[in-house]
Amino acid sequence: MFINSPLIPAVFALIGTILGAVFGGIIPHYLREKSANKSFLKNKLELLYSDINLWLNKGFCAFIVNFNLVFDKVIDWNKYLDIINDSNISKDVDFFKIEIIVHLYFKELKTDFSNLTLAFQDLNRYINNEIKKIYLSGNDISLLKDNYNAKVKNVTLLAEKLKDSIKNIAKKI
Repeated sequence: MFINSPLIPAVFALIGTILGAVFGGIIPHYLREKSANKSFLKNKLELLYSDINLWLNKGFCAFIVNFNLVFDKVIDWNKYLDIINDSNISKDVDFFKIEIIVHLYFKELKTDFSNLTLAFQDLNRYINNEIKKIYLSGNDISLLKDNYNAKVKNVTLLAEKLKDSIKNIAKKI
């Protein structure tokens, strides 16, 4: 009796319309949004990885190579500063932009990025305070080279660790 009711086709039509809306509109829209979000995050990760790699391979290495020339007495402190100031290192890599990307999109990278930043600041303080003081007093700075090399190695390892963390996040997206 209920099966022969004129409401049955109307109920089936209503259910079909609802299911059609869900499967035809809402789910594809959700999948497109999810795909667009993944693409956006992957692009940000590529930018982040590229900027860290550029900083490490161009900026940091130039900084270290030139400072090693001071240790080896090939150039003096002022020439080192001139080389660093004349370079376009700071124009090529914006560490503030890297920090913004990390803090806005990849909070799981904050610790690795903070560790890298702190290690680099520690190295800069070591150069600009400890080594510079001994250099300007006319004493031999080569006694500080082992500690300097350890700090350089730490910065390098932390940069590589950050790059590995970026790669791991990219694999999960």
